[in-house]
Amino acid sequence: MRTEEFASLHLTVLQPDGVERFGADAILLSDFASARLRARDRLLDLGTGNGIVALLLLARGISYAAGIEIYPPAAEAARENARINSLPLEVIEGDLREPLPFPPGSFDLVTVNPPYFPAGVESPLPGRKLARSDESCTFRDAAHAASFALSGGGRFYAVYRPERLCDALFAMRAEGLEPKRLRPVAHDAGKAPFLTLLEGRKGARPGLTFEPLLTMDSPEMREIYSGRYSAT
Repeated sequence: MRTEEFASLHLTVLQPDGVERFGADAILLSDFASARLRARDRLLDLGTGNGIVALLLLARGISYAAGIEIYPPAAEAARENARINSLPLEVIEGDLREPLPFPPGSFDLVTVNPPYFPAGVESPLPGRKLARSDESCTFRDAAHAASFALSGGGRFYAVYRPERLCDALFAMRAEGLEPKRLRPVAHDAGKAPFLTLLEGRKGARPGLTFEPLLTMDSPEMREIYSGRYSAT
């Protein structure tokens, strides 16, 4: 069992053995999605894992979050993290490819840190394989679920690998989630991006903004970790 403390948000996150641990991509996704938060926002986090993305956004003041998680130990970890932090995260154990247990248009924003790799990636850990491989869901599956869940003008946030960016943008537009904002992430300015942060909006007009490269060694990244979240 590992514990992460986010001091500025008074948040404690348990990371049990056997459940895929969150990394920088989850922190970056939470920060990217926080730019336009409103207190009344309702969040759906697809593939919530131990709940980290939803918990960080709840700690920043949104009113409610639900998380869908297919792997029972991860769903239980998310419930425990919600309990110990007294945050309104409702965790639903289920498959996002199945009909969602909410009326359409129930949410203002949807987040997803989807599997990055094609089906067939092997891992001795079942939870890791589900979290990292398209076997559990494709980006298109996540975009489809998000489109159903979002109200008109609702926001969709995802983090994905640059080499699969065309698939992601195509899936978003096909599901009515117009790509509006994109930010690449690299280890340093001399290296190619290894992650891409994406925002789409349901039913929006075309028009995509490319934001400046975010590097892992930048003052902004240190602010995300020490100023905005104070992770220890």
